[in-house]
Amino acid sequence: MSDEVHHLSMGIWVVFLALATAAIGSYVGIACARRAAYAASRQRLWMLLAALAIGGTAFWLSNIVTMAGFSVDGSAIRFDSTRVVASLFLCMAAALVGLLISTPREAVESRPSTDAVIVRLMSAAVVMGLGLTLGYYFAMKAIEVQGRTYMDGALIAVAAVIAVLASLGVLWMASADVSRPVLAGGSLAVAVAPVLMHMAMMAALRVRLDPTATIPAGSEVFAILFPAFVVSMLILIVPIVALLMAPDRATAELEAQAQAWVQQEAQQRQH
Repeated sequence: MSDEVHHLSMGIWVVFLALATAAIGSYVGIACARRAAYAASRQRLWMLLAALAIGGTAFWLSNIVTMAGFSVDGSAIRFDSTRVVASLFLCMAAALVGLLISTPREAVESRPSTDAVIVRLMSAAVVMGLGLTLGYYFAMKAIEVQGRTYMDGALIAVAAVIAVLASLGVLWMASADVSRPVLAGGSLAVAVAPVLMHMAMMAALRVRLDPTATIPAGSEVFAILFPAFVVSMLILIVPIVALLMAPDRATAELEAQAQAWVQQEAQQRQH
């Protein structure tokens, strides 16, 4: 790593802000994914809300927040807005695909085998983790300096391993019957992963300055950070409101049982 590079030029507080952001996004996203498991309808909508919170807030926004502390001595820092936006969609898409793979369409009564569940979770975690890593890579490539940047592949692989493990934790909590305290503790544990991924990616970043280069034409960090916060908070508000307005699990199960009883009675009358 270049001697001119600094990752916490704004102070350690950006790390704690990123951790808090990731924890909130993880909790809300996992809660939405769990809601999809027993919702009588609109399961895919709950999955989409979960992907927005997990991919858009827990991983993407926490990464963008921590990037605010990046600086290079002797160079102005700019960001390519197109790649930043692409990284957001990649993170959300990765979370959505992972959740869809881990949640089968078959009915609950089918009870898939333990081996099938493990294979499904592992496959979903790999897909989700690699997608999140790709999103982080695009965010790193959005950094523009007075010179050029390149990445160390070995450290990108380290970030990918962290992402896969974090994805496995997210998907397991989304499907397992755990209590709210366990969910809150698990969300805090998952929140560490985006920060570790960011550190690994930043450690992979190499900078080679060019004294003759002009200031890049991209956006300054706060021109990226403020809209990122606004967009992510709007993204997060939607699933929070949906969770508050949706019936709890016990109510949903009773409604499903009542609906099944009504359908059974209707079928018996027809015969």
